[in-house]
Amino acid sequence: MTTEETGLDSRTVDEALDTIEDGADALSVPTETEETASAVFRRHREQHDAHPYSVVTTAAACLYVACKVEGVPRTVDEVVDATGADRTHLLRRAKDVTSELAIDLSGFADATRYVERYADELDLPEAVAARASDIVDRCEEAGIAGGKSPSGWAAAAIYNASVEADMKVRQDTLTELADVTHVTIRNRYQEQRELLRERNPPPETATEAVAWYCEHLPVSDYVASAARDLLAAVAERRDVDDAPAEWAAAALRVAGERAGTPVGMKALKTPPGCQSEAIHEREQAFEDC
Repeated sequence: MTTEETGLDSRTVDEALDTIEDGADALSVPTETEETASAVFRRHREQHDAHPYSVVTTAAACLYVACKVEGVPRTVDEVVDATGADRTHLLRRAKDVTSELAIDLSGFADATRYVERYADELDLPEAVAARASDIVDRCEEAGIAGGKSPSGWAAAAIYNASVEADMKVRQDTLTELADVTHVTIRNRYQEQRELLRERNPPPETATEAVAWYCEHLPVSDYVASAARDLLAAVAERRDVDDAPAEWAAAALRVAGERAGTPVGMKALKTPPGCQSEAIHEREQAFEDC
């Protein structure tokens, strides 16, 4: 106990520091974050010799604030589970503490930290994690991420990147990881997808669209080459550039199936916003190729 705490109820302080320590252990946060939480609590207590709020709630709020300050991706619900504090009261106390101590958290809501954490927990390939971080960066640059939950925003980016890479990551899994609702992930996912389509639409030719898909779709060079050959063969009787994304998607579907490495429909229809029926219709044109 520091000399500054001599006028305080030592049992109260001990209870708070124990709450922070136990919560930090349960959350597996770095020692530095626990130390920051303790320091925030002490500074707050210096200004409040007595306070009507539960000491556990205040300690939990300080731990939550410390995670934000240190850039450690932990959601409020995770802090609630780790400390047993009431969620609503915790959020109110966290707001009071940051205001009283003039702590600016605006720069600490970093969705990229959550992307790294979720990608690690899901054991995703580095390319998918990098793409998810890129999606977060693009959305922040476009100014559409402001005021959104960083954990939900990161979960949606992980989902978007996984769809592009034809990886089966369930929204249910992400809602549990991010402690957000299905509606939140769905809405953020759609917002991100609209921006990505606007900033990177498919090329004007079907052959170029194959390469466009392959920027994130992990198909082999053989499948990509076979898809281009299919397009060249069909182009003799059909205008494959009238709907380049649909034709490229159909060619990749057929080439992948013939190579024994089928490509999922969602990975093909989602990036350009195609309809499954439009892709299936064009698949029929490759039957005799």
